[in-house]
Amino acid sequence: MKKTFRFLFAALALMGIASCADVPELPYPTPDPNGGGGGTTTSGLPFTSASLNDFEVKTVEGIDWSLGSSYAKASGYANNTTTATKTWLVSPAINTTVTGTGTDGTGTDGVTIAFDNVLRYVKSSTDLKGWHKVLASKDYAGDVTTATWTDLNFQPVESATQTWDFYAANPVHLPTELLNEEKVYIAFYFQCDGTNSTTWELKNFVMQEGMTPDPTPGPEPGEVKAVTIAEFNAAAVSTDVWYELVGTASAIKDGDQYGNFDLTDETGTVYVYGLLAEKGGEKKQFQDLVAKTGLANGDKIKIHGQRGDYNGKIEVLNAYFIEIVEKGGDTPGPGPGGEGDGSEKSPYNVAYVLGAGNPGTTAWVKGYIVGTVTDKSYDSAEFGTTNASGTNLLLADAADCTDASLCIPVQLPSGDVRDALSLQQHPENLGKQVWIYANLEKYFGQPGLKSASKYSWDGNSGGEDPNPGGEGIFSADFTTGECGFTIYNVEMDENLSYVWAIDSKYGWKASAFKDNTRYPSDSYIVSSAIDLTSATSATLSFSHAARYFGDSATDFLSVLVTTSFDGDAAKASWVTLTVPSWPSGADWNYIDSGDISLAGYVGNKVYIAFRYTSSSSIAATWEIKSMSIK
Repeated sequence: MKKTFRFLFAALALMGIASCADVPELPYPTPDPNGGGGGTTTSGLPFTSASLNDFEVKTVEGIDWSLGSSYAKASGYANNTTTATKTWLVSPAINTTVTGTGTDGTGTDGVTIAFDNVLRYVKSSTDLKGWHKVLASKDYAGDVTTATWTDLNFQPVESATQTWDFYAANPVHLPTELLNEEKVYIAFYFQCDGTNSTTWELKNFVMQEGMTPDPTPGPEPGEVKAVTIAEFNAAAVSTDVWYELVGTASAIKDGDQYGNFDLTDETGTVYVYGLLAEKGGEKKQFQDLVAKTGLANGDKIKIHGQRGDYNGKIEVLNAYFIEIVEKGGDTPGPGPGGEGDGSEKSPYNVAYVLGAGNPGTTAWVKGYIVGTVTDKSYDSAEFGTTNASGTNLLLADAADCTDASLCIPVQLPSGDVRDALSLQQHPENLGKQVWIYANLEKYFGQPGLKSASKYSWDGNSGGEDPNPGGEGIFSADFTTGECGFTIYNVEMDENLSYVWAIDSKYGWKASAFKDNTRYPSDSYIVSSAIDLTSATSATLSFSHAARYFGDSATDFLSVLVTTSFDGDAAKASWVTLTVPSWPSGADWNYIDSGDISLAGYVGNKVYIAFRYTSSSSIAATWEIKSMSIK
């Protein structure tokens, strides 16, 4: 009906023109600027589409492309179900006549296609290139299965930051045989199977005259910036700039397939998120690289990578191996100023923790209490007791230190450790030297200590266990803070600012309901490592309330455990725990979960996660006030 109306309107308009005697007839039919309807082959370039909502969706199987006001989206995942999908997003007809002159005045005979995109949830079984294609056809007539399509050799790249921030896609070029055609159609092809789906979002499509050099398989000399780790950490997040780093590897875990570890030089430490054998190489092949090169903890190595930032944590992303500069031992040395062996009699000092980075070990560390981190980032580190936080400390090797780069942050779990050490509760602790037994882990994006379980003053008391008699292993009152848990959003709609949030009244609270709308989501809160290596038994319980979860809470809410977590909640090997008691959903009363056995994990360090999911029809609210492991 709309097309008929437009046709009649156009016909009446032409009749109106013809009735005016002083208006001459047009000498030829007006050409369609994008190649439709014959006439002169005037170029339709540049062709632009900011949201791609003028493209046509053609689905062969599964779930359609979704067209919005600002971007197009393809995914086979919806309502907690993955559906095998094959779907096309096809442009209007585009006239590809070239003038031979680029927009900068230089001669050219090529056409480049560029767009912004974001691609997430790539797994080891994802066919990255086969499932995300850019195609072109000059004989498309409405049926994508019968048209002749040319693969434009698009090189898809997963989001380096694992956020929904758009980034420039690798540009593609139109082949010579599709130039100077009145009608060419560009298609984005998306595919997934029934067990594994990415999400691909597109916007700012531009097809214009001018050639862009093909991306090379590796950086040419001079394209990689050799920097110190401190300079890398200070650089801006970018998927365009490559850096060369040289440092000592530590915290490489036995059997790790990804290659996640710390790299340290004399200026600092940074986390390497997945080391590949070569640029663009296969993921999960780190052990092949280890077998080939003998790479081990303590080796001084050279790598290339890009500057990333995930949840405030600085990371080397898309990293690939160059060479071993110098072989080391199995364990990196303490570094400049480092001392101690991590025992209570000979604790590490702060300089050791700064130099060793994040080795993933549990040890004694000594230092002077000099301040706290007062907000959510390390930039808010403050010395003294003014505005002191009650959930963390700053330790230094000197009582009068006022340089945050020479300090480490220490997480104070709720319980006796916090009650004894907190500067907020005990301002008189400022300047005191303390021994702390904790995990050496990144905290506030810095080398630090988490999950502290013992402390002693000046090494004289022999340590004080926050859980006397061994009756308690871990306890957390979430109304006082995060207690070592960190948020990992696997899926979160752009209309949501958060899914999980900490609340001083309710503890950890999750919901994907906003402005009277329910949004699909998948979000975790994950504990820091909880040490069960010395336990003889372990039982988890927690207090929680929940509503609006539909027929069954377990359809959307779950509690998980793993012994191997490397910072990627979506890829960890989680085991779902059976929770004896779930809220009825009829009220906001808090109930005890009941005892959940962790007997199978005794002798290991474990991570506990609370996972919240939702759909466009069900978005529960889940509140977790406290948790303990005994």
